[in-house]
Amino acid sequence: MANMTDKQEVMLRMHDIHKAFGDNEVLKGIDIEVRRGEVLAIIGPSGSGKSTLLRCINKLETIDSGSIEIKGEFLAVTDGDGKAEYVETKKERQLLASTGMVFQQFNLFPHMTVMENLLEAPMQVKGLKREEVEPYARQLLAKVGLSDRADYYPSQLSGGQQQRVAIARALCMKPDIMLFDEPTSALDPELTGEVLKTMRELAEEHMTMVVVTHEMAFAREAASQVIFMADGNIVEQGEPETFFSQPREERTQAFLQNML
Repeated sequence: MANMTDKQEVMLRMHDIHKAFGDNEVLKGIDIEVRRGEVLAIIGPSGSGKSTLLRCINKLETIDSGSIEIKGEFLAVTDGDGKAEYVETKKERQLLASTGMVFQQFNLFPHMTVMENLLEAPMQVKGLKREEVEPYARQLLAKVGLSDRADYYPSQLSGGQQQRVAIARALCMKPDIMLFDEPTSALDPELTGEVLKTMRELAEEHMTMVVVTHEMAFAREAASQVIFMADGNIVEQGEPETFFSQPREERTQAFLQNML
């Protein structure tokens, strides 16, 4: 039975999320819920608010109102004046440490080797010693197929290799939830496959993931739930099979026809 309760555990809940940049309301009351081991794929046209929503999960952007829960604990709630209020710093740091993020651009430290890139956060943020982290870092490099690249610098790697290092680096912090912001959009098509393969393997291992992507095949095969966003709203949500074969909303249908 333990598995059943594990599966039911809500890892991330966002309720009535509003976010504006000046007069431009980018998120207009978004609700999402992701359970342990689920992969939520978020698709939609440029400017629909997908990346902003993702960045609100780990406070790269702050919300204006609404609530965010990570693993059953509030990161942000709305106060009596209708403004979002975040928890105190120590608690916030603890909650945010359970998320790992992979960006469009690989954001690796160019002056550090691959191994140093992986060790940096666990040593600096968690205060671990190199010998405590390195064996795990080596396992992760093997996992993403880059065991032989530990001593290379980012400039010596292809884009696809850099992005796989970025995934290993995020995993090195042992997050409970992995966030991916269009992780293949900066890559040539032939390099995209190797990154998606790594992500599919994570999905098969039941890593909880929220993925903003334009890779429809990945969303169809690896996601548990798919959300279509447009103009700061969730237009449609469903399980991939139904979502892709029988989309209900005209906006979704038109978008998918263009994409597929």
